[in-house]
Amino acid sequence: MSAVPATRVVTGPARARQDGSVAMARARRLIRRAAPALAAIMLPLGLGGCGHLFPHAGGGHHRLHSFRSRQCRPGDPLDGVYLPFRLHVKKRCVTIRGRVDCVHREPDGDVHIELHLSRAYRRLLTPANAYQRCPHHHGPHLVVEIIPQNGELPFPGNSATRAGFVSPKAPKAGQRVKVTGPYVWDTNALHDLVYPGRHIANWAEVHPAWNVTVIRHSG
Repeated sequence: MSAVPATRVVTGPARARQDGSVAMARARRLIRRAAPALAAIMLPLGLGGCGHLFPHAGGGHHRLHSFRSRQCRPGDPLDGVYLPFRLHVKKRCVTIRGRVDCVHREPDGDVHIELHLSRAYRRLLTPANAYQRCPHHHGPHLVVEIIPQNGELPFPGNSATRAGFVSPKAPKAGQRVKVTGPYVWDTNALHDLVYPGRHIANWAEVHPAWNVTVIRHSG
């Protein structure tokens, strides 16, 4: 009679972290698969002159402004963000502090930062931010999005240059940073498709980040 191998049962916080990592990987795969279809839809719209999708499209060359910490960009806070109607602006300009737990580049060109907020800023989190996790780090995390300097297909409107500012340099995991930009809730219904039955749209972000300043290096 052969021995039956023991089955490891994962419970508690370890299971929650495992579920979060699997779900985030599923989200990135879903976005990558959707990119060609989005390109097919958005490119004709952009060529057709839908300027509200791509702010400042077709404008002349302007000097780009480099924003300092705590310096708020005038005008529409969502300039340079593609499909800005998916973001609900709660405060047009905030400066927050926290520890960078992980950083990765998204298919739309954004640098996606999971920020473990300092205690004074944790009131900005929503219940949905509990699903923003990093390997080996407990959530919740506030999301910081650094948009690309120049957008590329299928998201040409995702561009700091179009909004007239220099996109900040991405920090490294482990660094403590200050971040300035608009505080928004991401209402993207895609989140509820990735996490069925959990109703997790409206997670909190700073998007786009206008300034990221390192205040303490890792190590």
